[in-house]
Amino acid sequence: MPHWTNSFDKGLSYRLLPILFVLLFAIPVIPANGANFSQRPGFAQWYANNPPSDELPSVSDQVLLKKHRPRVYLPVGHDGLTGFYQDYVSGGVLRDGKGEVVSRNVTRAVLNAHKSDPEAVFTPAPFTPPEDPRVFGRIVREQVTWQGEARELTFLTYHLVFARSGLPGGLLGWQKLALGLIGDLKDWHQLDHYTAATLVLDAQENPFALVLQQHNYQRTYLLGEIAALPEDGRVEIDVAIGSNELFPHAAGRRNHRAVPFMTPVNFRYMIGTGGRPYLTADDVTEPANEAEYTLGFLPPTDAFYTFQGSLGALRLLPGRDGPPGADYNTLPELKPLTLQMLSGYWREKNPGDIRRLERALRTQQYWLAHAKGQADVFFSNAACAKRWGENCAFD
Repeated sequence: MPHWTNSFDKGLSYRLLPILFVLLFAIPVIPANGANFSQRPGFAQWYANNPPSDELPSVSDQVLLKKHRPRVYLPVGHDGLTGFYQDYVSGGVLRDGKGEVVSRNVTRAVLNAHKSDPEAVFTPAPFTPPEDPRVFGRIVREQVTWQGEARELTFLTYHLVFARSGLPGGLLGWQKLALGLIGDLKDWHQLDHYTAATLVLDAQENPFALVLQQHNYQRTYLLGEIAALPEDGRVEIDVAIGSNELFPHAAGRRNHRAVPFMTPVNFRYMIGTGGRPYLTADDVTEPANEAEYTLGFLPPTDAFYTFQGSLGALRLLPGRDGPPGADYNTLPELKPLTLQMLSGYWREKNPGDIRRLERALRTQQYWLAHAKGQADVFFSNAACAKRWGENCAFD
């Protein structure tokens, strides 16, 4: 990913700077000019060329989304999923760019009326345990061509919603102590709705891949290669301690390498060819309880997805501000879901993946080159994975 800069309060002790920068995990990326990420060049053109629909998923698509809704496992003591409009928006305050109150009784209609204002700020009421947890499901179909053959892929995306996001569970004790003097480690920023799980289906509507949003990048897992698909068709995912990041379900306590962005240095560390960057902290999963939730549906034009302002309070320390809408989860160049799927497909220590990554890193838009460079191996392995590993040798 390209480099974004964050300013900071110069009154902070410089001894804390390395910690602060490492731990700005699971936050919306910020352009160098300090504007909301929704204003990054490229988004306006993307939406002009791909205007979102104002229609809900069809009845048949809702049935498909319900069939494959994920099982979500939370660690002990987690706040749990929340309802975006029912629990989070209700009781909050919406202000315009001048700080003037627009509404103290914010509803879905009010939020949508101001979704195109990049300076609008929604501040929720003080946190209370959620009462009506919702996961929003949406469906997108894209055409891809591989080996001269056109194929249709169906992407079932499920947005998990958390009222607040904390720092990664792999922080060292002294890091927790230092950062605890600056802010609430469990409430580093308000609203976490980039936590998305996408199940990819082939033309026959058979699931074959799982794409999980992790911090400011995606990870793709082929079913049958790394992740598994239970007989009921519902993938199982774990929510990380503190950061809420998503990982394939696995029993017990597990550490997962994590970085804020996929810079060249960070990418080499993640794939296993580079040393651990100084500014990192592991995500930790330890599933304990399955979350209960209602699957809901919103039109893609809804403010939940397209709000250009901040859906959470602005805070003094950069990286703690609330995010824009859930659609602003990646660079505009990677908005096609096929590219997000391909960009996130790599295996640690895999020689072919390493070779293709190094080739991509020699280009200016390496994140895009990497996605395209992984296409052949991904689709080849996907065909293999759909045989559920029988006589299958993954490249």
